[in-house]
Formats: sequence, structure tokens, C-alpha cells
Amino acid sequence: MRSKKITKLSLFLGGSFLVVAQFFYSHHVFAETEESIVIPLIPRVTPSGQGPTFQAGTNLAPLARATIFVRDIEESLKLYRDILGLTPMFDNLWKGSGINAIMGTKGRELRATVLMAGSSVQGNLGIYQLYNATESVAEPRQSPDTRIGDFAIVFPTNDIWRLTDEISAAGYPIVSPPVSLIERDNFEVQPVEMMFRDRDGVLVNLVQAGVKKDSGISQE
Repeated sequence: MRSKKITKLSLFLGGSFLVVAQFFYSHHVFAETEESIVIPLIPRVTPSGQGPTFQAGTNLAPLARATIFVRDIEESLKLYRDILGLTPMFDNLWKGSGINAIMGTKGRELRATVLMAGSSVQGNLGIYQLYNATESVAEPRQSPDTRIGDFAIVFPTNDIWRLTDEISAAGYPIVSPPVSLIERDNFEVQPVEMMFRDRDGVLVNLVQAGVKKDSGISQE
């Protein structure tokens, strides 16, 4: 029984697929176990590629995803889905003892959305919201600078200027507009990056690669 519980909890944390009994009702698939109930809110997208691979001599595979526990999941989706263009892999409502066990909570419900840039099983972003909260939540940091204890999500981009304009127009605190961190003599177009805070105070860093001289890449 212990190994059964561990398997189900590992699927929640970073697995690619839920292995649970399913049945259809009103165009939704409900998956129920003795530990938890999972209610998909949208059809699940199957990502490309294989699951975790371990290099020889290592105990960890590359990062599956980073997850933010947010104050308002719909507000977060306005940024990560609608502005930045990430697409949902799944969007599930979790209930029951299994999900509370991994979170160290009691009687809580969780909406878990995982977003992809492309269709990879790795490097994704989880946007999770807890329900039935009783504790007070501090206001998120919205200062236009970086502080001890901050963490940042880093995304490569190929359209940093347009995204910066949209992010700024939406009212997110800009820590830095696109800047080149160091001038590289062998680059025709310098790499640039920008950083801002989301509604929960999380730093988001967008990085755009430069173009080396004699690369053959047109800048028109």
C-alpha cells in the first residue's frame, strides 16, 4: 500500500501521465482513487518526447517544471497563457486525502494547470491555486527591483520587444526593459534580456539570443 501511495504522489509532482481509473460523464473524464478525486477541466494534451531520462551516475533528471502557487489562477493565465503564449497541457481540480498528503494540508482543494512552451515534457510551468484557505495571505512584492529571497522563471524568446510592450501595457512592474548585459565584439546583434514581476511577485526573465557576425542570418 505504501508503494501505491508513493506512485500516485509522484505522478502529481512531475509525472507525464495519470494512471488512474477513468469514466466519462457530461463530456468530462473523472478519475477517482481511494486517496483523491481528479476532475479534468479541459482535455489533456499529450506532450511530445519521452519521460524523465537519467544520466549515468545521477539521481535526478532534468527539471520537469517549476510550479507557482498563485492567488488567482485566472489572473495568472492572463499573463502566462494570453500574453506569453504558453499552452495548457492539463487543467485539473484535485480533491481528497491524496492531494492533501503531498501538500501537508487538510481539507484543501487544488486547481492545477500546467503550461507548455511548445510540446515538451520538460521545462514546463505549473500554475496552482489552493481553495478552502483559512490563513491570511501577505500582499505580493511588486517592487521594480530584485531582493534576497526572490526567484525567477527564465524563458528564451524570439520576440522580446513586442512582449515587453504588452507586458508593460498590462501593468506588470518592469524591473528592467530589454538590455544587453555585456557587449560582445563578435556579435552583429547583441543578446538582450528583460525582467518583470507577475501578479504574485514572481520575477519573470525573458532572454533573446543575439546574432553573431558572419552567421548568415538576415536581420531584415
